[in-house]
Amino acid sequence: MKVIALGGCGAMGRATSWELASNDDVDEFVIADVDRDAADEFAAELPGAVTTAHVDVTDHEALVDVIADSDVVANALPYAFNVQVMEACLDADCHYLDLGGLYHKTQKQLELDDAFDEAGLTAVLGIGASPGLTNVATAKAATNLDAVEAIHIRTGAKGGGEGFAYSAKTILDELTMEPVVYEDGEFRTLDPLSGRETYTMPDPVGEVEGFHSIHSELATMPYTFDGVETVDFRVAFSPDLVNICDVLIGLDLTSEEEVEFAGATFSPREFLDWHLDNQPKPGPAEEWKSFRVDVTGTKDGEQRHYRYSVVVESRLDDWGLKATAVWTGVPMGLAAAVVGRGDALDTGAKPPEELLDPDQFISELRERRIDIREEEITDT
Repeated sequence: MKVIALGGCGAMGRATSWELASNDDVDEFVIADVDRDAADEFAAELPGAVTTAHVDVTDHEALVDVIADSDVVANALPYAFNVQVMEACLDADCHYLDLGGLYHKTQKQLELDDAFDEAGLTAVLGIGASPGLTNVATAKAATNLDAVEAIHIRTGAKGGGEGFAYSAKTILDELTMEPVVYEDGEFRTLDPLSGRETYTMPDPVGEVEGFHSIHSELATMPYTFDGVETVDFRVAFSPDLVNICDVLIGLDLTSEEEVEFAGATFSPREFLDWHLDNQPKPGPAEEWKSFRVDVTGTKDGEQRHYRYSVVVESRLDDWGLKATAVWTGVPMGLAAAVVGRGDALDTGAKPPEELLDPDQFISELRERRIDIREEEITDT
C-alpha cells in the first residue's frame, strides 16, 4: 500500500511518519508538506526509502494531484484543514485519517459520511490519543457490557518541558472555546476552564488538576453508544501553561474582535496565533502522558465499572520525540495501515469506536510501547 502523511514532518506528524516508515505493511511512504526542505531533512532520518512532496492544502487541485495515486492519506495538519483534505480524498479515491476536529469541525466532517460510504472509502475521524485511543478504549469497554450508561474521560501529564506541547492555536482553542458535556441525555455548554477537578492518574503522572475542555469524543460517543446518559471530558495541562493562558484570556488577547493598528486590521487572536506559531519550538524532553477512561453500565442486569488507562513515555533514545507526539502520532500511523489492509470495520466517515476492532488495535498498540490496561472496579 502507498500512504501519504500530510504534515508528516510536523510536531505530531513525526511520530506518525516513524510508525509508517517502520511498518512492513506499507510499501511506499511519502511525507507531503508545504516546507519541502524540512520534509527532506526529516525523511533522511527515517528507515527505508521515504520520499517527499511539496503540497499546499489550500490548493484543491494541487492537493488532489499529490495524493491521487495513494491508498491512504494520514492528515497530521492543524484541524482547520480537515474538511478540505477529506474533499480532496474523495476526488482522489483515497482513504483518510486525522487527529481530531475539536468537536465542531468533527461535526462538519461527519456530514461527509454518506459520500465516503458511497465511494467505498473509510475516513477515521480522530485517531490520535484523545480523541483516538480514548475512543478505542471505550469501544472495548462496550464489548464487556450489555448497555453503556456513563463515560468519563480524564487526561494528564508529567514533565514535557516548557511551552506549548503541540499547536498553540489548538491548545488556545481548547482553553477558550465553550466545553460541551452530555449529561442526563442532553448536551450542555459550559464556561471555559470550568469544572476544575483533582484526580489521580497512573504512576508516574500522579495527581493532577483538570477541567472541562472542548473535545471530539463528545461529538460522537453520545450517538455511538445507544442509551448512554453521560459523557464528559477533562484535560489537565501543566499549571504554568494554564496560568499563561489565564493571563492571555484576562488581557483579552484571545478576542476575535478586529482592531485597527498601524494601518492594519486584525484581531488580537490572529496576532497571537501568528506570534506563537513563529516562536522556537520546544525540543525533546522527558515526559509521561496518560489517560483514564471510566465506563459504567450493566451486564446481565448488574452494574459494572471498567477502567482503561495508559501511560506513554517519550521516545528520546530512538525517535527523539516527546510523549505528546508519540501517543498522538503512532495511533494514526497504525490505523492507516489497518485501513490500508482492508481491516476497517466499515466504510464512511466515522469515529474510531465504529471503525477499529478494539481487541486487534489494542494488541497492536502494545507492540508499540502503548499499553492500554483494563481494570474492573468493584465496590469494597
